[in-house]
Amino acid sequence: MNNQLKSSNESTQRPREHGVALIVVLLALLILSILTATLVFLARSETMASNNYKMDTQADYLAKAGIQEARNWFASPRYQAVSQAQAGTSYNVSATGPPYNLWTFNTSPVQCTASTCPNLNGTVQLIGIAGTGSSDYPINSVALKFASDMADVPLTGDANNSGSFSINAVLLNYETVNTGTLAGVNAVPMETWLITSRATWSVGAGSTARVGMAEEQSIIQPIYLPSWGNALYGYCSVSMQGSAGVCTDAFNSDLGPYGGGNPTVASGSCDSNSTNVIKAGAGVGANGSVTLGSNVTVSGNVAIGTNPTPGCATPYGFNGNTTSVLGEVVNSPHVDPSKAPTFRPGFPSGAPSYTIGTKSTTVLPAGLTMPAVPPWPDSTSAPPLAANSPCMNNDGSCNGTAAHPYEIGSISMSGGGSGANAPVLNLIGGPDAFHPVVYDIDSFSQNQGSIVISGYVILNIQSTFSIGGQGLGSALTCAKTPCSNVPPAAVQVNASCSGGCINIGGNGAVSMLVNAPNANVTLGGGGSSGYFIGGVQANNISVQGGYPVHYDVQMNRAGGTVGTMVASGYNRKKL
Repeated sequence: MNNQLKSSNESTQRPREHGVALIVVLLALLILSILTATLVFLARSETMASNNYKMDTQADYLAKAGIQEARNWFASPRYQAVSQAQAGTSYNVSATGPPYNLWTFNTSPVQCTASTCPNLNGTVQLIGIAGTGSSDYPINSVALKFASDMADVPLTGDANNSGSFSINAVLLNYETVNTGTLAGVNAVPMETWLITSRATWSVGAGSTARVGMAEEQSIIQPIYLPSWGNALYGYCSVSMQGSAGVCTDAFNSDLGPYGGGNPTVASGSCDSNSTNVIKAGAGVGANGSVTLGSNVTVSGNVAIGTNPTPGCATPYGFNGNTTSVLGEVVNSPHVDPSKAPTFRPGFPSGAPSYTIGTKSTTVLPAGLTMPAVPPWPDSTSAPPLAANSPCMNNDGSCNGTAAHPYEIGSISMSGGGSGANAPVLNLIGGPDAFHPVVYDIDSFSQNQGSIVISGYVILNIQSTFSIGGQGLGSALTCAKTPCSNVPPAAVQVNASCSGGCINIGGNGAVSMLVNAPNANVTLGGGGSSGYFIGGVQANNISVQGGYPVHYDVQMNRAGGTVGTMVASGYNRKKL
Protein backbone atom coordinates (compact mmCIF):
# COMPACT_ATOMS: atom_id res chain seq x y z
CA MET A 1 0.00 0.00 0.00
CA ASN A 2 2.77 2.44 0.96
CA ASN A 3 4.72 1.58 -2.12
CA GLN A 4 1.71 2.29 -4.25
CA LEU A 5 1.23 5.75 -2.65
CA LYS A 6 4.95 6.62 -3.09
CA SER A 7 4.86 5.63 -6.70
CA SER A 8 1.73 7.70 -7.23
CA ASN A 9 3.34 10.82 -5.65
CA GLU A 10 6.50 10.56 -7.72
CA SER A 11 4.46 10.20 -10.88
CA THR A 12 2.55 13.40 -10.08
CA GLN A 13 5.77 15.46 -9.31
CA ARG A 14 8.01 14.58 -12.28
CA PRO A 15 5.98 16.42 -14.92
CA ARG A 16 6.47 19.70 -12.98
CA GLU A 17 10.26 19.36 -13.22
CA HIS A 18 10.36 18.80 -16.94
CA GLY A 19 12.29 21.62 -18.90
CA VAL A 20 14.15 23.22 -15.93
CA ALA A 21 17.52 22.13 -17.25
CA LEU A 22 16.68 23.64 -20.62
CA ILE A 23 15.77 26.97 -19.03
CA VAL A 24 19.00 27.00 -17.03
CA VAL A 25 20.98 26.25 -20.15
CA LEU A 26 19.19 28.99 -22.08
CA LEU A 27 19.78 31.49 -19.30
CA ALA A 28 23.44 30.54 -19.21
CA LEU A 29 23.65 30.93 -22.99
CA LEU A 30 21.93 34.33 -22.75
CA ILE A 31 24.34 35.54 -20.09
CA LEU A 32 27.30 34.28 -22.09
CA SER A 33 25.93 35.94 -25.21
CA ILE A 34 25.52 39.23 -23.37
CA LEU A 35 29.02 38.96 -21.94
CA THR A 36 30.38 38.10 -25.38
CA ALA A 37 28.56 41.02 -26.96
CA THR A 38 29.78 43.31 -24.21
CA LEU A 39 33.35 42.17 -24.72
CA VAL A 40 33.01 42.64 -28.47
CA PHE A 41 31.49 46.10 -27.95
CA LEU A 42 34.17 47.06 -25.48
CA ALA A 43 36.90 45.77 -27.72
CA ARG A 44 35.42 47.65 -30.67
CA SER A 45 34.98 50.80 -28.55
CA GLU A 46 38.55 50.57 -27.29
CA THR A 47 39.76 50.11 -30.84
CA MET A 48 37.73 53.09 -32.03
CA ALA A 49 38.84 55.18 -29.03
CA SER A 50 42.43 54.15 -29.67
CA ASN A 51 42.08 55.12 -33.31
CA ASN A 52 40.43 58.41 -32.37
CA TYR A 53 43.17 59.11 -29.83
CA LYS A 54 45.76 58.23 -32.42
CA MET A 55 44.21 60.59 -34.97
CA ASP A 56 43.78 63.36 -32.39
CA THR A 57 47.40 62.91 -31.35
CA GLN A 58 48.51 63.03 -34.96
CA ALA A 59 46.40 66.16 -35.49
CA ASP A 60 47.84 67.70 -32.32
CA TYR A 61 51.39 67.09 -33.45
CA LEU A 62 50.47 68.53 -36.83
CA ALA A 63 49.12 71.64 -35.06
CA LYS A 64 52.42 71.92 -33.15
CA ALA A 65 54.26 71.60 -36.45
CA GLY A 66 52.14 74.49 -37.70
CA ILE A 67 53.39 76.66 -34.82
CA GLN A 68 56.98 75.84 -35.73
CA GLU A 69 56.22 76.62 -39.36
CA ALA A 70 54.77 79.97 -38.27
CA ARG A 71 57.92 80.66 -36.24
CA ASN A 72 60.01 79.93 -39.33
CA TRP A 73 57.78 82.17 -41.42
CA PHE A 74 58.24 85.15 -39.10
CA ALA A 75 62.00 84.62 -39.33
CA SER A 76 61.93 84.48 -43.13
CA PRO A 77 62.18 87.27 -45.73
CA ARG A 78 58.46 86.79 -46.41
CA TYR A 79 57.73 88.74 -43.25
CA GLN A 80 58.31 92.47 -42.90
CA ALA A 81 57.87 94.02 -39.48
CA VAL A 82 56.40 97.48 -39.10
CA SER A 83 59.35 99.85 -38.72
CA GLN A 84 59.79 102.33 -35.88
CA ALA A 85 58.92 105.20 -38.22
CA GLN A 86 55.72 103.51 -39.44
CA ALA A 87 54.66 102.27 -36.00
CA GLY A 88 54.20 105.84 -34.78
CA THR A 89 51.24 106.26 -37.14
CA SER A 90 50.09 102.64 -37.43
CA TYR A 91 50.04 101.39 -33.83
CA ASN A 92 48.91 102.61 -30.43
CA VAL A 93 52.40 103.16 -29.03
CA SER A 94 54.31 105.73 -26.98
CA ALA A 95 57.94 106.89 -26.98
CA THR A 96 60.25 105.78 -24.18
CA GLY A 97 61.77 109.27 -24.06
CA PRO A 98 65.32 110.52 -24.53
CA PRO A 99 68.02 109.69 -25.24
CA TYR A 100 66.75 106.95 -27.58
CA ASN A 101 63.01 107.64 -28.08
CA LEU A 102 62.08 104.04 -28.82
CA TRP A 103 58.48 102.82 -29.03
CA THR A 104 56.57 100.72 -26.52
CA PHE A 105 52.99 99.41 -26.87
CA ASN A 106 50.04 100.91 -24.97
CA THR A 107 47.52 98.10 -25.41
CA SER A 108 47.71 94.33 -25.65
CA PRO A 109 46.78 93.06 -28.17
CA VAL A 110 48.19 95.92 -30.23
CA GLN A 111 45.65 98.08 -32.06
CA CYS A 112 45.95 99.20 -35.67
CA THR A 113 45.31 102.96 -35.76
CA ALA A 114 46.32 103.81 -39.33
CA SER A 115 43.72 104.95 -41.84
CA THR A 116 44.95 102.18 -44.12
CA CYS A 117 43.98 99.48 -41.60
CA PRO A 118 41.02 97.32 -42.72
CA ASN A 119 39.46 97.83 -39.27
CA LEU A 120 40.38 101.12 -37.62
CA ASN A 121 41.49 100.52 -34.01
CA GLY A 122 41.08 96.79 -34.59
CA THR A 123 43.43 94.11 -33.31
CA VAL A 124 46.59 93.73 -35.40
CA GLN A 125 46.41 90.22 -36.80
CA LEU A 126 47.29 88.00 -39.73
CA ILE A 127 44.69 85.46 -40.86
CA GLY A 128 45.22 82.06 -42.42
CA ILE A 129 42.27 80.12 -40.91
CA ALA A 130 39.22 80.48 -43.15
CA GLY A 131 36.12 81.98 -41.58
CA THR A 132 37.86 83.60 -38.60
CA GLY A 133 37.88 87.23 -39.77
CA SER A 134 40.17 89.35 -41.90
CA SER A 135 43.77 90.46 -41.54
CA ASP A 136 44.28 93.86 -39.92
CA TYR A 137 47.92 94.53 -40.67
CA PRO A 138 49.32 97.87 -41.91
CA ILE A 139 51.46 96.27 -44.63
CA ASN A 140 48.97 94.69 -47.01
CA SER A 141 51.59 92.75 -48.99
CA VAL A 142 52.65 90.92 -45.82
CA ALA A 143 49.04 90.08 -44.97
CA LEU A 144 48.54 88.60 -48.46
CA LYS A 145 51.71 86.51 -48.19
CA PHE A 146 50.64 85.18 -44.79
CA ALA A 147 47.17 84.27 -46.06
CA SER A 148 48.77 82.44 -48.99
CA ASP A 149 51.53 80.68 -47.05
CA MET A 150 49.69 79.82 -43.81
CA ALA A 151 46.31 78.54 -45.11
CA ASP A 152 45.69 74.80 -45.57
CA VAL A 153 49.34 73.83 -45.60
CA PRO A 154 49.32 70.13 -46.64
CA LEU A 155 51.25 67.23 -45.15
CA THR A 156 51.02 63.70 -46.61
CA GLY A 157 52.24 60.52 -44.96
CA ASP A 158 51.02 58.03 -47.56
CA ALA A 159 47.94 57.42 -49.72
CA ASN A 160 45.72 56.86 -46.65
CA ASN A 161 47.26 59.33 -44.21
CA SER A 162 47.28 63.09 -44.84
CA GLY A 163 46.46 66.37 -43.17
CA SER A 164 46.82 70.13 -43.22
CA PHE A 165 47.12 73.09 -40.87
CA SER A 166 46.18 76.76 -40.99
CA ILE A 167 47.56 79.61 -38.89
CA ASN A 168 46.31 82.84 -37.34
CA ALA A 169 48.61 85.35 -35.61
CA VAL A 170 47.64 88.14 -33.19
CA LEU A 171 50.19 90.83 -32.25
CA LEU A 172 50.27 90.90 -28.44
CA ASN A 173 53.18 93.32 -27.90
CA TYR A 174 55.20 95.73 -30.01
CA GLU A 175 58.31 97.64 -29.04
CA THR A 176 61.52 98.80 -30.63
CA VAL A 177 64.99 98.12 -29.25
CA ASN A 178 68.48 99.22 -30.17
CA THR A 179 70.85 96.68 -31.63
CA GLY A 180 74.58 97.11 -32.07
CA THR A 181 76.92 99.17 -29.91
CA LEU A 182 76.53 102.60 -28.42
CA ALA A 183 78.59 104.22 -31.15
CA GLY A 184 76.24 102.92 -33.83
CA VAL A 185 72.94 101.59 -32.48
CA ASN A 186 70.05 100.81 -34.79
CA ALA A 187 66.39 100.80 -33.72
CA VAL A 188 64.63 97.58 -34.75
CA PRO A 189 61.15 96.23 -33.95
CA MET A 190 60.64 93.37 -31.53
CA GLU A 191 57.22 91.71 -31.55
CA THR A 192 55.35 89.12 -29.55
CA TRP A 193 52.77 87.09 -31.48
CA LEU A 194 50.01 84.76 -30.28
CA ILE A 195 49.91 81.90 -32.79
CA THR A 196 46.82 79.75 -33.29
CA SER A 197 47.39 76.59 -35.35
CA ARG A 198 44.36 74.54 -36.42
CA ALA A 199 45.09 71.09 -37.91
CA THR A 200 43.13 68.19 -39.39
CA TRP A 201 44.43 64.67 -39.97
CA SER A 202 42.64 62.08 -42.15
CA VAL A 203 43.06 58.30 -42.11
CA GLY A 204 41.62 56.21 -44.92
CA ALA A 205 39.94 57.28 -48.13
CA GLY A 206 36.46 57.94 -49.43
CA SER A 207 33.46 57.21 -47.23
CA THR A 208 35.55 55.25 -44.75
CA ALA A 209 37.93 58.15 -44.04
CA ARG A 210 38.20 59.24 -40.41
CA VAL A 211 39.22 62.77 -39.44
CA GLY A 212 40.95 64.10 -36.32
CA MET A 213 41.13 67.79 -35.43
CA ALA A 214 43.26 69.76 -32.98
CA GLU A 215 44.05 73.40 -32.23
CA GLU A 216 47.19 74.60 -30.47
CA GLN A 217 48.20 78.06 -29.29
CA SER A 218 51.65 79.34 -28.47
CA ILE A 219 53.47 82.63 -28.03
CA ILE A 220 56.47 83.34 -30.23
CA GLN A 221 58.89 86.18 -29.69
CA PRO A 222 62.59 86.98 -30.09
CA ILE A 223 64.87 87.25 -27.07
CA TYR A 224 66.61 90.59 -26.55
CA LEU A 225 69.92 90.62 -24.68
CA PRO A 226 70.91 94.19 -23.77
CA SER A 227 74.60 95.01 -23.76
CA TRP A 228 74.18 97.13 -20.61
CA GLY A 229 71.72 95.00 -18.66
CA ASN A 230 73.66 95.27 -15.37
CA ALA A 231 75.01 98.10 -13.25
CA LEU A 232 78.35 96.27 -13.07
CA TYR A 233 79.60 93.32 -15.13
CA GLY A 234 83.04 91.78 -14.84
CA TYR A 235 84.29 89.48 -17.54
CA CYS A 236 86.35 87.94 -14.76
CA SER A 237 85.13 89.33 -11.42
CA VAL A 238 83.27 91.95 -9.42
CA SER A 239 84.17 92.75 -5.81
CA MET A 240 82.17 95.15 -3.62
CA GLN A 241 83.65 95.82 -0.19
CA GLY A 242 83.50 98.57 2.41
CA SER A 243 80.91 100.59 4.29
CA ALA A 244 77.15 100.66 3.78
CA GLY A 245 77.55 103.24 1.02
CA VAL A 246 78.79 100.49 -1.30
CA CYS A 247 75.57 99.64 -3.06
CA THR A 248 73.64 99.59 -6.33
CA ASP A 249 70.17 100.86 -7.09
CA ALA A 250 68.38 102.14 -10.19
CA PHE A 251 66.49 105.06 -11.65
CA ASN A 252 65.02 106.12 -14.98
CA SER A 253 66.69 109.19 -16.48
CA ASP A 254 63.64 109.71 -18.70
CA LEU A 255 61.72 110.63 -15.52
CA GLY A 256 64.37 112.99 -14.24
CA PRO A 257 67.74 112.82 -12.45
CA TYR A 258 68.54 110.42 -9.65
CA GLY A 259 67.00 111.56 -6.35
CA GLY A 260 65.54 114.63 -8.00
CA GLY A 261 69.03 115.93 -8.68
CA ASN A 262 69.92 116.17 -4.99
CA PRO A 263 73.70 115.58 -4.74
CA THR A 264 73.40 114.68 -1.05
CA VAL A 265 71.08 111.81 -1.94
CA ALA A 266 73.28 110.72 -4.85
CA SER A 267 76.45 110.65 -2.74
CA GLY A 268 74.91 108.90 0.25
CA SER A 269 73.95 105.26 0.54
CA CYS A 270 71.35 104.04 -1.94
CA ASP A 271 68.01 105.55 -0.92
CA SER A 272 64.91 103.89 -2.31
CA ASN A 273 62.62 106.52 -0.74
CA SER A 274 63.89 109.43 -2.82
CA THR A 275 62.43 110.75 -6.05
CA ASN A 276 62.87 108.51 -9.09
CA VAL A 277 64.82 105.80 -7.31
CA ILE A 278 64.06 102.12 -7.88
CA LYS A 279 65.02 99.49 -5.35
CA ALA A 280 65.40 96.84 -8.06
CA GLY A 281 66.89 96.27 -11.49
CA ALA A 282 70.48 97.30 -10.67
CA GLY A 283 72.05 93.87 -11.06
CA VAL A 284 75.67 92.82 -10.76
CA GLY A 285 77.21 89.99 -12.77
CA ALA A 286 80.40 88.27 -13.79
CA ASN A 287 81.57 85.37 -15.90
CA GLY A 288 83.83 84.35 -13.02
CA SER A 289 83.07 85.48 -9.47
CA VAL A 290 81.03 88.07 -7.58
CA THR A 291 82.21 88.86 -4.03
CA LEU A 292 80.05 90.99 -1.71
CA GLY A 293 81.08 92.27 1.72
CA SER A 294 78.80 92.25 4.75
CA ASN A 295 77.77 95.93 4.42
CA VAL A 296 77.03 95.80 0.70
CA THR A 297 73.58 96.02 -0.91
CA VAL A 298 72.77 95.00 -4.47
CA SER A 299 69.30 96.17 -5.54
CA GLY A 300 68.84 93.52 -8.19
CA ASN A 301 70.11 90.06 -9.11
CA VAL A 302 73.62 88.70 -8.96
CA ALA A 303 74.26 86.82 -12.21
CA ILE A 304 77.03 84.23 -12.56
CA GLY A 305 77.95 83.30 -16.12
CA THR A 306 77.73 79.63 -16.97
CA ASN A 307 81.30 79.53 -18.32
CA PRO A 308 84.19 81.46 -16.74
CA THR A 309 86.32 83.55 -19.06
CA PRO A 310 89.56 81.69 -19.88
CA GLY A 311 92.58 83.07 -18.08
CA CYS A 312 90.72 84.58 -15.12
CA ALA A 313 92.58 83.91 -11.88
CA THR A 314 89.55 84.36 -9.62
CA PRO A 315 87.45 81.60 -8.04
CA TYR A 316 84.21 80.87 -9.85
CA GLY A 317 80.79 81.59 -8.35
CA PHE A 318 79.15 83.77 -5.70
CA ASN A 319 81.02 84.68 -2.53
CA GLY A 320 79.11 86.49 0.19
CA ASN A 321 75.85 86.59 2.06
CA THR A 322 72.65 86.34 0.03
CA THR A 323 71.02 88.86 2.39
CA SER A 324 73.11 91.47 0.59
CA VAL A 325 71.21 90.68 -2.62
CA LEU A 326 67.68 92.10 -2.81
CA GLY A 327 67.00 90.00 -5.90
CA GLU A 328 68.37 86.49 -6.44
CA VAL A 329 71.66 84.80 -7.22
CA VAL A 330 71.11 83.30 -10.66
CA ASN A 331 73.01 81.60 -13.45
CA SER A 332 73.18 83.49 -16.72
CA PRO A 333 74.66 83.00 -20.19
CA HIS A 334 78.37 83.65 -20.63
CA VAL A 335 79.00 87.22 -21.83
CA ASP A 336 81.79 87.67 -24.36
CA PRO A 337 84.02 90.71 -23.72
CA SER A 338 83.06 93.78 -25.72
CA LYS A 339 85.40 95.28 -28.30
CA ALA A 340 88.12 97.68 -27.23
CA PRO A 341 88.77 100.83 -29.28
CA THR A 342 91.60 100.98 -31.79
CA PHE A 343 93.95 103.88 -32.50
CA ARG A 344 95.99 104.97 -35.49
CA PRO A 345 99.50 103.50 -35.72
CA GLY A 346 101.92 105.64 -33.73
CA PHE A 347 99.26 107.36 -31.62
CA PRO A 348 99.66 109.64 -29.64
CA SER A 349 102.65 110.93 -31.60
CA GLY A 350 101.83 114.38 -32.94
CA ALA A 351 98.66 114.81 -30.87
CA PRO A 352 98.46 117.93 -28.61
CA SER A 353 98.42 117.67 -24.80
CA TYR A 354 96.74 119.94 -22.26
CA THR A 355 97.62 120.82 -18.67
CA ILE A 356 94.79 122.73 -17.02
CA GLY A 357 95.72 124.54 -13.81
CA THR A 358 94.45 127.45 -11.73
CA LYS A 359 91.79 129.57 -13.47
CA SER A 360 92.42 127.58 -16.61
CA THR A 361 89.53 126.80 -18.95
CA THR A 362 89.98 124.90 -22.18
CA VAL A 363 87.27 124.36 -24.77
CA LEU A 364 87.81 121.41 -27.10
CA PRO A 365 87.64 121.79 -30.02
CA ALA A 366 87.70 125.58 -30.24
CA GLY A 367 84.96 127.22 -32.22
CA LEU A 368 82.88 124.06 -32.67
CA THR A 369 79.16 124.71 -33.09
CA MET A 370 76.24 122.33 -33.38
CA PRO A 371 73.75 122.77 -36.22
CA ALA A 372 70.06 122.37 -35.49
CA VAL A 373 69.61 119.10 -37.37
CA PRO A 374 71.70 116.00 -38.17
CA PRO A 375 73.87 114.94 -39.84
CA TRP A 376 76.47 116.20 -37.46
CA PRO A 377 79.37 116.75 -37.06
CA ASP A 378 80.79 117.44 -40.50
CA SER A 379 83.90 119.08 -41.86
CA THR A 380 82.31 122.54 -42.05
CA SER A 381 80.77 122.71 -38.59
CA ALA A 382 83.63 120.86 -36.87
CA PRO A 383 87.02 122.33 -37.83
CA PRO A 384 90.20 120.42 -36.94
CA LEU A 385 91.34 120.65 -33.33
CA ALA A 386 94.73 121.94 -34.44
CA ALA A 387 96.32 122.48 -37.81
CA ASN A 388 99.01 119.87 -37.11
CA SER A 389 96.78 117.37 -35.31
CA PRO A 390 96.95 113.99 -37.05
CA CYS A 391 93.82 111.86 -37.40
CA MET A 392 92.94 108.27 -38.06
CA ASN A 393 94.31 107.20 -41.45
CA ASN A 394 96.70 110.21 -41.25
CA ASP A 395 94.49 112.21 -43.57
CA GLY A 396 94.51 115.39 -41.51
CA SER A 397 90.73 115.78 -41.51
CA CYS A 398 89.73 115.59 -37.83
CA ASN A 399 86.02 116.28 -37.51
CA GLY A 400 84.95 114.34 -34.41
CA THR A 401 83.45 111.37 -36.20
CA ALA A 402 84.37 107.77 -35.40
CA ALA A 403 86.46 107.64 -38.59
CA HIS A 404 88.17 110.97 -37.90
CA PRO A 405 88.21 111.55 -34.12
CA TYR A 406 89.84 114.50 -32.40
CA GLU A 407 93.20 113.29 -31.05
CA ILE A 408 94.67 114.37 -27.71
CA GLY A 409 97.92 113.11 -26.23
CA SER A 410 97.06 113.82 -22.59
CA ILE A 411 94.79 115.91 -20.38
CA SER A 412 95.92 116.73 -16.83
CA MET A 413 93.78 118.79 -14.45
CA SER A 414 95.60 119.96 -11.32
CA GLY A 415 97.38 123.03 -10.03
CA GLY A 416 95.93 123.84 -6.63
CA GLY A 417 93.08 126.08 -7.73
CA SER A 418 89.77 125.86 -5.86
CA GLY A 419 86.39 127.57 -5.91
CA ALA A 420 86.26 130.22 -8.63
CA ASN A 421 89.91 129.47 -9.42
CA ALA A 422 89.37 125.73 -9.97
CA PRO A 423 90.31 124.35 -13.38
CA VAL A 424 87.45 123.66 -15.78
CA LEU A 425 87.58 121.50 -18.89
CA ASN A 426 84.84 121.97 -21.48
CA LEU A 427 84.25 119.17 -24.00
CA ILE A 428 81.92 119.87 -26.91
CA GLY A 429 79.62 116.99 -27.79
CA GLY A 430 77.03 116.05 -30.37
CA PRO A 431 73.31 116.84 -30.37
CA ASP A 432 72.10 113.33 -29.49
CA ALA A 433 73.21 109.80 -28.66
CA PHE A 434 73.30 108.90 -32.36
CA HIS A 435 75.70 111.72 -33.31
CA PRO A 436 78.37 111.94 -30.60
CA VAL A 437 81.73 113.68 -30.93
CA VAL A 438 84.60 111.19 -30.64
CA TYR A 439 87.88 111.99 -28.86
CA ASP A 440 90.91 109.66 -28.95
CA ILE A 441 92.92 110.35 -25.77
CA ASP A 442 96.08 108.62 -24.60
CA SER A 443 95.84 109.57 -20.89
CA PHE A 444 93.28 111.51 -18.87
CA SER A 445 93.77 112.66 -15.26
CA GLN A 446 91.53 114.90 -13.17
CA ASN A 447 92.46 115.61 -9.55
CA GLN A 448 90.84 119.03 -9.25
CA GLY A 449 88.15 121.13 -10.84
CA SER A 450 85.35 119.90 -13.04
CA ILE A 451 84.72 118.62 -16.53
CA VAL A 452 81.76 120.08 -18.39
CA ILE A 453 80.16 118.17 -21.26
CA SER A 454 77.78 119.90 -23.65
CA GLY A 455 76.09 117.25 -25.73
CA TYR A 456 77.17 113.63 -26.25
CA VAL A 457 80.80 112.49 -26.38
CA ILE A 458 82.80 109.28 -26.73
CA LEU A 459 86.20 109.23 -25.03
CA ASN A 460 88.48 106.46 -26.37
CA ILE A 461 91.28 105.93 -23.81
CA GLN A 462 94.54 104.22 -24.73
CA SER A 463 96.67 104.30 -21.53
CA THR A 464 95.07 105.61 -18.31
CA PHE A 465 91.88 107.27 -17.09
CA SER A 466 91.55 108.78 -13.61
CA ILE A 467 88.76 110.89 -12.07
CA GLY A 468 89.08 112.21 -8.51
CA GLY A 469 87.66 115.72 -8.48
CA GLN A 470 84.10 116.79 -9.10
CA GLY A 471 83.73 114.53 -12.09
CA LEU A 472 81.94 114.81 -15.41
CA GLY A 473 78.84 116.85 -16.08
CA SER A 474 76.86 118.32 -18.92
CA ALA A 475 75.00 121.29 -20.35
CA LEU A 476 77.80 123.74 -19.39
CA THR A 477 76.42 123.87 -15.84
CA CYS A 478 77.98 120.94 -14.02
CA ALA A 479 80.42 123.22 -12.20
CA LYS A 480 77.40 124.93 -10.57
CA THR A 481 74.67 122.25 -10.50
CA PRO A 482 74.72 118.54 -9.64
CA CYS A 483 76.37 116.21 -12.12
CA SER A 484 73.54 113.76 -11.37
CA ASN A 485 71.50 115.73 -13.95
CA VAL A 486 73.63 114.23 -16.72
CA PRO A 487 72.23 111.11 -18.47
CA PRO A 488 74.95 108.42 -18.49
CA ALA A 489 74.61 107.95 -22.24
CA ALA A 490 76.05 111.45 -22.72
CA VAL A 491 79.56 110.26 -21.80
CA GLN A 492 80.90 106.94 -23.06
CA VAL A 493 84.41 105.94 -22.00
CA ASN A 494 85.93 103.11 -24.08
CA ALA A 495 89.34 101.91 -22.93
CA SER A 496 91.83 99.61 -24.61
CA CYS A 497 94.30 99.61 -21.69
CA SER A 498 94.91 96.63 -19.41
CA GLY A 499 95.61 96.19 -15.71
CA GLY A 500 94.62 98.83 -13.15
CA CYS A 501 94.37 101.70 -15.60
CA ILE A 502 90.85 102.98 -14.78
CA ASN A 503 90.30 104.70 -11.41
CA ILE A 504 87.19 106.69 -10.50
CA GLY A 505 86.61 107.78 -6.93
CA GLY A 506 87.41 110.28 -4.23
CA ASN A 507 84.90 113.11 -4.56
CA GLY A 508 84.38 112.28 -8.22
CA ALA A 509 80.70 112.70 -9.07
CA VAL A 510 80.54 110.82 -12.32
CA SER A 511 77.77 110.09 -14.81
CA MET A 512 78.97 107.86 -17.65
CA LEU A 513 79.27 104.42 -19.18
CA VAL A 514 82.64 102.68 -18.92
CA ASN A 515 83.60 99.93 -21.36
CA ALA A 516 87.04 98.53 -20.54
CA PRO A 517 87.17 94.83 -21.52
CA ASN A 518 90.89 94.40 -20.70
CA ALA A 519 91.14 96.68 -17.66
CA ASN A 520 90.74 96.51 -13.92
CA VAL A 521 88.34 99.31 -12.90
CA THR A 522 88.35 100.70 -9.36
CA LEU A 523 85.42 102.78 -8.10
CA GLY A 524 85.43 104.72 -4.82
CA GLY A 525 87.72 105.33 -1.91
CA GLY A 526 89.02 108.52 -0.30
CA GLY A 527 85.97 110.78 -0.63
CA SER A 528 82.65 111.58 1.00
CA SER A 529 80.64 113.22 -1.79
CA GLY A 530 81.47 110.98 -4.74
CA TYR A 531 79.09 108.72 -6.61
CA PHE A 532 78.78 106.89 -9.92
CA ILE A 533 75.75 107.03 -12.22
CA GLY A 534 75.62 104.68 -15.19
CA GLY A 535 77.23 101.29 -15.77
CA VAL A 536 80.62 99.58 -15.99
CA GLN A 537 81.82 96.62 -18.05
CA ALA A 538 85.42 95.58 -17.44
CA ASN A 539 87.73 92.63 -16.92
CA ASN A 540 87.69 93.09 -13.12
CA ILE A 541 85.67 95.65 -11.13
CA SER A 542 86.33 96.70 -7.53
CA VAL A 543 83.93 99.00 -5.63
CA GLN A 544 85.03 100.19 -2.19
CA GLY A 545 84.93 102.95 0.41
CA GLY A 546 81.27 103.97 0.55
CA TYR A 547 80.89 104.69 -3.16
CA PRO A 548 77.30 104.15 -4.43
CA VAL A 549 76.50 103.04 -7.97
CA HIS A 550 73.22 104.26 -9.48
CA TYR A 551 72.15 102.37 -12.60
CA ASP A 552 70.03 104.06 -15.27
CA VAL A 553 67.40 101.63 -16.61
CA GLN A 554 67.56 103.49 -19.93
CA MET A 555 70.81 101.57 -20.43
CA ASN A 556 68.67 98.51 -21.18
CA ARG A 557 68.01 100.28 -24.48
CA ALA A 558 71.62 101.26 -25.21
CA GLY A 559 72.31 98.48 -27.68
CA GLY A 560 72.23 94.70 -27.66
CA THR A 561 71.31 91.71 -29.79
CA VAL A 562 67.95 90.29 -30.92
CA GLY A 563 67.86 86.50 -31.23
CA THR A 564 65.68 84.32 -33.43
CA MET A 565 62.01 83.71 -32.71
CA VAL A 566 61.33 81.16 -29.96
CA ALA A 567 58.04 79.45 -29.10
CA SER A 568 56.74 79.10 -25.55
CA GLY A 569 53.59 78.27 -23.62
CA TYR A 570 51.92 75.60 -25.76
CA ASN A 571 48.20 75.30 -25.00
CA ARG A 572 45.77 72.87 -26.63
CA LYS A 573 42.28 74.26 -27.09
CA LYS A 574 39.07 72.21 -27.01
CA LEU A 575 37.19 72.07 -30.30
